[in-house]
Amino acid sequence: MTSIRDMIKQWDEPVYVQVDMRSPQIIRDPADALAFLANDWVGSRRKHEFAREICAAAMLGQVSSETARDAFAEAAFDARIVTCAPNSGA
Repeated sequence: MTSIRDMIKQWDEPVYVQVDMRSPQIIRDPADALAFLANDWVGSRRKHEFAREICAAAMLGQVSSETARDAFAEAAFDARIVTCAPNSGA
């Protein structure tokens, strides 16, 4: 049986984020982004909720996975927690 996780398209380029002094995390798809947004987010929440909504919509197939990537990268950039987001509009 195929799980929802198996159906989620991985991003062409992952987003690398780092919180405090922990090792950087590799965020590869909307599911990874949602987990990070729920469990590891620190700093500004100005764009946090929007990124959560877009990533959830991507998991439901309502928006593209790359749109979710852009929303997540922009929110992380805004919160100053991105270490690297190649090809991001942020």
